[in-house]
Amino acid sequence: MFRIKKVGILNLAYTVTLVYFILGIVLGIVLAVLKANPGTVISGSIGQDLTKITYAQIVLIYPVAYAIGGFVVSIVVGFLYNTLSKLTGGVAVHLVKDSGSERVFSGAKKK
Repeated sequence: MFRIKKVGILNLAYTVTLVYFILGIVLGIVLAVLKANPGTVISGSIGQDLTKITYAQIVLIYPVAYAIGGFVVSIVVGFLYNTLSKLTGGVAVHLVKDSGSERVFSGAKKK
């Protein structure tokens, strides 16, 4: 077993930011489709909120807001993980070769 003792906070933040940016694009597309077809939106607060925003706001704001939120949250999570892993020893990871064998890499060099 290997243990993840520490994560690179900025590397984590960059990766999560990209994931959240893509999620923001997907959500923006869904909201743009719902705004274009108001009959598909369930009446209520969602339908009223969609009429107040423009397509440009949907396309620009959602991906950027999700990316910023993902960046901030991942920095906090990375910092918390690094701090708490000192107490818990980190997360244990079982690594397997791509060939499908069940050999665990111990990190020790063979003589």
